[in-house]
Amino acid sequence: MSPLPFAIGVSGHQNLGDAATRDFVAQNFRELLRTYQQRASHLVLYSCLAPGADQLFVQIALEQGVPVEVILPCSEYETIFHTDEDRHAYARLLQACQQVHLLPRQHCSDDAFLAAQQWIVGHSNLVILAWNGLPPRGRGGTGDMAAYSRLMGRPLIHLHTVLHSVKQYGDVADRPSLPLHIAPKREFVTTRQTVYQGPVLTVNQYHLHMPDGQDLVRDIVERPDSILVLPVGQNDIVLLVEEYDLGAGQWQLKLPGGKVELPSEMTLEEQAQRELRQEIGYRAGRLEKLIAFYGHPGYMYHHVQVFLAYDLEWDPLDLEKHEEIKVLTYVLQDALDATLEDHRFDPEAALALWLYARKRDSHQQ
Repeated sequence: MSPLPFAIGVSGHQNLGDAATRDFVAQNFRELLRTYQQRASHLVLYSCLAPGADQLFVQIALEQGVPVEVILPCSEYETIFHTDEDRHAYARLLQACQQVHLLPRQHCSDDAFLAAQQWIVGHSNLVILAWNGLPPRGRGGTGDMAAYSRLMGRPLIHLHTVLHSVKQYGDVADRPSLPLHIAPKREFVTTRQTVYQGPVLTVNQYHLHMPDGQDLVRDIVERPDSILVLPVGQNDIVLLVEEYDLGAGQWQLKLPGGKVELPSEMTLEEQAQRELRQEIGYRAGRLEKLIAFYGHPGYMYHHVQVFLAYDLEWDPLDLEKHEEIKVLTYVLQDALDATLEDHRFDPEAALALWLYARKRDSHQQ
């Protein structure tokens, strides 16, 4: 049984700039290839064969006798080459490669290019990028491939196309490594212990045994699911509540809402109506779901569902005991401006406002 090849994944900018930069990339890549040809008995290069750096890398690899396998992001990949000269160069190099891996997408898109990058990183022992070190201008840029290499623990050699420097990140193993896969950490939980139980909050301590043998401990604050309601009046008016935040020690603008009662004979919409009537005194003639999200990820479990309340009519319930809630009327733009003030807004309420504004603008276009 023949050993697995040492795989080098490559990518870079389609426009490498001037001749000096192209020469810098070519010279250093030749030297790197010679180094790994001496270290590995079986070498293979993975590339998408895009214009620019990809094709330069492939041309040099073929000249030095390194087999190349091409990863095509989409069935219509030839459409990214806009001139007869570009299509001819692509077809010539494609013909010289030993194998083609066609990914399942039909149409070319940023997501298709990103998937191809991730395939290359996942199957490579080493990634080499000709890159200016700046964030990508769109999804699937070279910076995304660098970030994914870092996430997957792949060694990376950066041929800096501006500084003309070479820097390596991570150690390169001589033996081929299997493709890495990201799995949810909950798959590795061995035990969960409640270390605090209060009337509202619970702190659970999770013990995890990771695939590399390391044991981790994570404390997660867990609180009941919540409902938030954004009351929308006429003429771009929104109603907000202002409450004193005991933890922050100051007044903050928020949305009416509260915890979801489970089990309950009331639907979520009925519970949302109750929160509205208790906190601002209005009933909604119509409720519409805006979004659901998890607040404060990483250290807290808190599932939040946000509703929009339209066609408001006065129908108050009694305030809960010890609640001091100011109801404030804002023009939408003034409310959005207030979200930019330090410490003025509850972040979940601010998010809901901006999402509503985006939804409203899209419907008016």
